[in-house]
Amino acid sequence: MREGRLINQRDEAIRAAMRDAGILAGILEGEFQATYRGPERSEYVRVLTEIVAGLGGSVDAGTIDLAATFDERRIQIRFASR
Repeated sequence: MREGRLINQRDEAIRAAMRDAGILAGILEGEFQATYRGPERSEYVRVLTEIVAGLGGSVDAGTIDLAATFDERRIQIRFASR
């Protein structure tokens, strides 16, 4: 049962990353509030990075904050507190 829960959490992270990547592509500047609040943040960041790269951008993962870059526009990504 525990393995099924981990897979569900991973799937949730992937779905959130896919949603957020599409929204990030439309933001011109500023700050973005991530929709993912689960424990699989590293999976979310991995998938978000892949999708954003496919859209012509990049994700810079710092120790605390993330930032997405499209062309010369940089968007800070913040995670809400739980």
